[in-house]
Amino acid sequence: MLVAATHCHVPGLNPGYFGVDLFFVLSGFLITWLLLEEIDATRKVDLKRFFLLRLLRLGPALLVLLTAYVLVAPWLWPQFDLLSHLRDAALAGFYLSDYSQAFWQMPNVLVHTWSLSVEAHFYLVWPFAVLLLVRMAPRWRMAGLFGIYFLAGAWRISEYESMGWNATYYRFDTRISGMVCGALLAMWLQHRGPISERVANVLGVFAASALALCLSIGLWGAPWSLMYLTSLAEAAGIALLIAGTTERSWVNSILGAQPLVRIGMISYGVYLWHYPAAFYFRTVLPWYLTAPIVLSFSIAMAAASYFFIEGPLQTYRRSLRENRRAAHNKAVSAHGAAKTQSVAAAT
Repeated sequence: MLVAATHCHVPGLNPGYFGVDLFFVLSGFLITWLLLEEIDATRKVDLKRFFLLRLLRLGPALLVLLTAYVLVAPWLWPQFDLLSHLRDAALAGFYLSDYSQAFWQMPNVLVHTWSLSVEAHFYLVWPFAVLLLVRMAPRWRMAGLFGIYFLAGAWRISEYESMGWNATYYRFDTRISGMVCGALLAMWLQHRGPISERVANVLGVFAASALALCLSIGLWGAPWSLMYLTSLAEAAGIALLIAGTTERSWVNSILGAQPLVRIGMISYGVYLWHYPAAFYFRTVLPWYLTAPIVLSFSIAMAAASYFFIEGPLQTYRRSLRENRRAAHNKAVSAHGAAKTQSVAAAT
């Protein structure tokens, strides 16, 4: 919602792009949590299945958007020729728009797909990193992740100083710190007990204060925004996630409200559809008309995408997980039975 407000040019919400940093933290947390659960259950990661599930989650809805874009873009944005529109759709579809936007300012309209490209690149490398990390002792595992996070933040600052804002903001290698930050939390929470309500509420206050500061002084293009406030927004994302694990915390109560939960269910589709609409309407209408039109349009398109595409595919993905779990349990039972028979025969 912060990102959409920024793209609609709502006054005072220029720094709403920090919502992307919250998204990266959440993404790193969820993916690492799922990988750790699979490793705990099976002692390995089925990479083929992992990549298939990610593709089924992200690809079809994006493909529908890109198809619609190629059909209507020449009429909505005639200042760009057809080849430009086809090129931009290809960059987004092959998850290359993070680097193309950083170095060549492409795509022209589908700029928002850069974050999807960052996430896709993270999915390609992170399962291998987790497999290496879980072979370490727990304390060295956390130390290794802290080291990766520190180096990622230092790399972002170094690249900004040498390459500037645009070439640093959009790239996977300079934005990986948020996802590593979420992975740190997943590693830490995996085998810990519940967080107390008091601690969760304090963390919620910290998160709200940190985000308020980011939204107050985190101007687009300002050096302190990308070099330092990005890390503060990531810390706020961590605090929000920890607070959200405690059922009675005020953060959990607010984020658990049904309207927000329902928006969360279709948030991927809202993100996909909102930017082309904002890009068009903000040039012809004032912000107070652009924002409700874009929000209504993107929610409607996202709801259709969820019920006709993402929902059925989620059911299929869930069946794949359940079949995998059933096969694993059957294999474990068979191994146990064979071992018992072997011991009995030896006896």
